Amino acid sequence: MLRFFILFFSAYLLALFQSAVTGELLPNYLKPDLMLVMITYLGISPPLIKAAVLAFLCGLLYETFSGSPFGLFLFIYLSIFFLIRLLAKFLILGETITFRMILVALAMTFQAFLITSLPPLLGILERLSLPKLSWILPQVVLTCAACWPLFYLFKKLETFRQAEPHLLEP
Repeated sequence: MLRFFILFFSAYLLALFQSAVTGELLPNYLKPDLMLVMITYLGISPPLIKAAVLAFLCGLLYETFSGSPFGLFLFIYLSIFFLIRLLAKFLILGETITFRMILVALAMTFQAFLITSLPPLLGILERLSLPKLSWILPQVVLTCAACWPLFYLFKKLETFRQAEPHLLEP
């Protein structure tokens, strides 16, 4: 349960950092999608129900801080999460950072596809400004560059969780 709250707090900080800090420091086409890295990590991590609830909460946090139409990123993040889970049933998802970077790049490509195809299907295109396709490559590169420190941080949180019972003993 402590792992859940630590990861939720991490997701909160990532959403806040992504919307407030990177929005002020970087132009729109250079903003890394840090929440997508978190969703990819949750898709790889073992407990399904807790990870799915966290992916749901990540979508809500992202929509709260970004001002996107309600349900759009919630659906996108849950779709990516369950797609990674489905992929894990057929492939061995390795621990190497290179493989995880490729997985994040594929998730960003799928996210870009959903962002450009869902609003016209849902009829919210007039209220939404879609990103240009030329923005995808710089965002993928910067998000993949942010993968290494974030996955390292999440791994440290895992080892903290495993070392936690030893810290509680008198």
